[in-house]
Amino acid sequence: MTGTLPFRAVYHTPDVYDRVLLPHWFDGAEDTGHVRALMHRCYGPAPASGRMRILELGCGTGRVTAALAPYASSLHGVDSGAPMLDVFRTRYPLATTQLADIAAAVECLHADGERFDIVGAFWSLSYPIGDCFEDLTTDGIRPRPDLAAGVADAKVLVRKIVDLLAHGGHLIALFFDSDAPEQRVVTRAWERIAPFPGTGRGFGRETLLAALRDAEEDGLGRLTHFRTGGLSVAPDPPTAIDWFTIVHLKSMPALVDDPDIRAEIEAFVHQHTIDDGRVLLPTGMHLIDFWRTPRTSHLPNDSAGTRGVDP
Repeated sequence: MTGTLPFRAVYHTPDVYDRVLLPHWFDGAEDTGHVRALMHRCYGPAPASGRMRILELGCGTGRVTAALAPYASSLHGVDSGAPMLDVFRTRYPLATTQLADIAAAVECLHADGERFDIVGAFWSLSYPIGDCFEDLTTDGIRPRPDLAAGVADAKVLVRKIVDLLAHGGHLIALFFDSDAPEQRVVTRAWERIAPFPGTGRGFGRETLLAALRDAEEDGLGRLTHFRTGGLSVAPDPPTAIDWFTIVHLKSMPALVDDPDIRAEIEAFVHQHTIDDGRVLLPTGMHLIDFWRTPRTSHLPNDSAGTRGVDP
């Protein structure tokens, strides 16, 4: 992709997201395949007519939504990018949509007493959680002075998301692995502007999991979490470089114009280019499932629980 794109164009400029997005493969299946498999384990094959109320936070263009939509009697998509929602509505014309950031949408839905059988958040929760710790603009990063207050705000947000689940409902989230080689390149680039809060770039995921463990300990449900390694696959080096600069670095001038950052990205891409010209970038995925169910559902033959994923 040629030319200079504005900051965060990947989310707010028509067609950019779908053009630069790379497929992610984990054990022979894309990320969408893992979500589809989880839905199958929880609820069986997709029915002829869906019966669930489904909410997707950060729905984007509806790529991962395809794994949820067959189960839906109603589908509500939330995103802060108007071009994203335009595509989403084209793909799912019966869905309702909300142009808002995730935190604002959750606050609104929570205040209205809404409940959903499925809440999906695929690669999207890092943004509202990160916003609790720092402000990101084209001018740079401004950390919040009180990290503990930010953690508390993030945990309140997560608890409100859990509260949106109906009895027996699932929160299903995908989160990037900050320790994977691809993401370590990204981390080093962003750290030229400001250090990441807390324990580093994985702090948002750690905060999410801590909040869900708190919910589990409070008897609100059961948390399942696993991590798997995989590959982001680009057809050629220029596409891989666009993936880094447009998606990971969000076209921020201070980063994409830095010759040292550019050199590290190009070296990493070259290192992972194979003989047929494709670029195989080592990555990783965390799949998080919170099942809203009473503690007694762990017991055999519990009639109060709803069938869920085997622990």
